[in-house]
Amino acid sequence: MAYESITFNGMRKDWLYIERGRKKPPFAARRRNLLTVPGYPGGYLRSTDIEPLPIDQPVGFRIKDDADALAKKDELAEWLLTDKPVPLEFDDEPGRIYFAVVQNTLDDFEKMAVLRSGTIQFLCPDPYAYGPEMQFSAPSDYFNIRNDGTAEAEPVFELEVKEPVTFAMIQNQFNEYNMIGRPTEVDNTTYKKFERVFYSDGDTLNGWTTANAGEVYGDIMGQMAVGGNTRFQPSSYGSSTIGWHGPAIKTSLPEALQDFRMQTWISMYNKVSPNLLGKIELYLLDVNGNIVTRVGMMDGSAKMANMYGLARAYSGESYHTFIYEPGDQPGNWNDFAGVLRIQRSGNRWYAYFAKTDTTTGRHHTRRSVFWTDYHNIFTDRVAQIVVYIAGYKTYPTPNALGVYSLSVDKINQQAEGIPYIADVGDIITFDHTQNGQVYINGEPYEDNNLGADYFTLKKGDNQLVALPDSAFHISGKYRRRFL
Repeated sequence: MAYESITFNGMRKDWLYIERGRKKPPFAARRRNLLTVPGYPGGYLRSTDIEPLPIDQPVGFRIKDDADALAKKDELAEWLLTDKPVPLEFDDEPGRIYFAVVQNTLDDFEKMAVLRSGTIQFLCPDPYAYGPEMQFSAPSDYFNIRNDGTAEAEPVFELEVKEPVTFAMIQNQFNEYNMIGRPTEVDNTTYKKFERVFYSDGDTLNGWTTANAGEVYGDIMGQMAVGGNTRFQPSSYGSSTIGWHGPAIKTSLPEALQDFRMQTWISMYNKVSPNLLGKIELYLLDVNGNIVTRVGMMDGSAKMANMYGLARAYSGESYHTFIYEPGDQPGNWNDFAGVLRIQRSGNRWYAYFAKTDTTTGRHHTRRSVFWTDYHNIFTDRVAQIVVYIAGYKTYPTPNALGVYSLSVDKINQQAEGIPYIADVGDIITFDHTQNGQVYINGEPYEDNNLGADYFTLKKGDNQLVALPDSAFHISGKYRRRFL
């Protein structure tokens, strides 16, 4: 016989069943904030806050003996006690998802022969119930979304860029809108601030040669290869007992650049064992092979997994460090899979590191540093690029490491004109959930928004438009919400 039960944090127990007597109000309580004025009867309603939603659910289970009862209670505690709200589903409320934590502890379970019965006290800080995720694809720039929930829903809009754009906007029929960038007038000039001059997705070694001694920090030996047609990775590191060693390859840029941006997507998984040591570094050199800048990730700790990020600028024997750290705390950048970036515009340097969620593409665990070279020390042009992947002495090296993509852009300086903010193939995301955020290719967009109104989908029909005209493929998702 099948019993109705609950699914919590994506798991359920086949021996647990729900009983009658669930205590859940029809909607979360409202707290009315009033302003009272002497001599005025009653008060003015200033605002309304929605309280968390409590749910008390009686449950039961059968046991074999006291030892089995104790084991099941321990299993319940391990299952139900979470640090943050997780999905909660009841079999008798199909299609509704709550996000809950267990409030305090379980009630003491009443003993009735081979039965145990008690109550789980859930608390939903987010007081709404949610339906399954709804996805949409807009047929044109003007489209409609019908929200059949009993509360406003929070959408996520994905705009795939079909042509270079200086701005992006999404707006509803209530004149609520979210917008980034700057629109252009007919007499405005536009330009590409970042102009791609070099790109590799790690699928071929054609055009690459072995770097020279002195062009990297470490010994050059071993052999670089293409792994799975997707990344640069060593086929061998060579053999050394004195320090860092491994293959290094380099290639020339089409032109020497004064203002540039270099970005790479790498991975290195180091948490399997504390004895795995390795590093991935990217260098930009001048025409004579002198190091201009260097970025990388390394685990050089033999007793614990501890990935460090490094970003520096060089001028002869002098250098300036932008980043040299493990993230906010040791271990933050372990099993790193994400983006390293370094750029210089005039005398202004910028370094940016971020892990990437491989499912959503969103950047997280980020660090960004700006620095101005007021004395104009680090000014050499960049003309060559080096990929260096190394191990340390005879220590084992991490698996699943490599350089998956690598690009260099020329930064164009233009006194007048409006720069493009996104190019063909870029993805602009307007995420209107929770506190709201705009992303371009998974990276939070942190320039000033012309209109940052993270609006909701109202109950019923929502008439929407994306601008500029014909510039995007539009899709997105939302969950219906219920009071």
